[in-house]
Amino acid sequence: MPRIVLHDIDSVIPNLALMKLSAHYRHLGWEVLLSRPRSLHAAKQHFQADRHLASKVFYTERSHLMEKQLQQTYGGRVEFGGSGYSLERRLPPEVDRLFPDYSAYQHRLYALGFLTRGCNKRCSFCVVPTKEGRLKQRSSSFDDFVPTDQRNVMLLDDNLLAFQGVESLLTEMVNRRFAVNFSQTLDIAYLTEAKFRLLRQIDYQSSRFNNPMIFFSLNDSRTIRQFEKRRTMLKDFGEDCVTVVCIYGFDTSLSEDFERFRTLKRLHLIPFFQEYWPIPGVPARLPEDFFDMDLNRMIRLTFRSNGYNWEKYLGWLNRFYFKRFGRFYRPLVQILFRYNNKHRFEWYRERPDWLTTELYRDYRDTPPDRAKRWLNVTTTGRNVPRGLIPILHSLDEDFTPSGARQF
Repeated sequence: MPRIVLHDIDSVIPNLALMKLSAHYRHLGWEVLLSRPRSLHAAKQHFQADRHLASKVFYTERSHLMEKQLQQTYGGRVEFGGSGYSLERRLPPEVDRLFPDYSAYQHRLYALGFLTRGCNKRCSFCVVPTKEGRLKQRSSSFDDFVPTDQRNVMLLDDNLLAFQGVESLLTEMVNRRFAVNFSQTLDIAYLTEAKFRLLRQIDYQSSRFNNPMIFFSLNDSRTIRQFEKRRTMLKDFGEDCVTVVCIYGFDTSLSEDFERFRTLKRLHLIPFFQEYWPIPGVPARLPEDFFDMDLNRMIRLTFRSNGYNWEKYLGWLNRFYFKRFGRFYRPLVQILFRYNNKHRFEWYRERPDWLTTELYRDYRDTPPDRAKRWLNVTTTGRNVPRGLIPILHSLDEDFTPSGARQF
């Protein structure tokens, strides 16, 4: 019996394309093995097989490293696909039409798939305009990917509410009593009264299907007025039942971020802050005057929930501030570690020459010297704050902290 190994490089959820490929090869009588290496060491494990297919979903440094490791392990015998590898490479139509093989992942929590594909918007941070094009007619039905005994459904549609026939799809969700996770978020601009009434009848759920949750996105401050206009609808979804995804680190200024985040706080919505992961040909476009307001106003924001996710944004802000001004802003560091990982603040406190309380003063006069001093302290075995090694590499090309490790 021939054998194929399907390598899932970086999927967070079960990979739909790999499950369809699994179904295809099982129909052909092949033995199918799924490999989900979650470290470079695991990617070195060699599986004997007649064919190797790998899916790379994200265009991140870690995903690139995993791809290179698989290439080293299997040479030219491994074939790659996925949005993180190529936006042009697609499943053959006869494979894409197959019912997913959920047994490949031993997955039973929910079904996942698309009802529609594409989006009419052309957000520059998104791969959908290039990969999927404009919003198309229905690409499949629930019966194409939902097992008969499954009630939980995760939808991967790019812009479901913009689909002209979405009311019939929402009605079907209600009638079939599905619990639905709108994983790619819904577009607030297309939320009408009629669609809202149907959505309220659906059992909308979080990604773990353990509590009510519906998802929207707010990636541009110009969309704030759409949230303000629909604040009553948003409130009627239920307290702590609306999560809003906000991308940061792409092309907004600090004041624009602040305007978006403060809106979520004022409307009592749950924020989910997502750092921009670059896509091919679209690097981050942060303005030179990113720090265009009092930083203290931003870092003093608090939210009723999802505080850990807020800390991720503050951590990014901390590293970006250092990169722009050559020192860490002490009040930001203190807020960042006031609740969680308090031990990390000790690293900063032991290095007062790396801290400042003077807002926006530029200390980038001798960054290579600081990088070399950093090298001296890291060889003592001290942990290095997360994310700083790449920054120091950019300050000093000779900086090679071989004895350092990040915590």
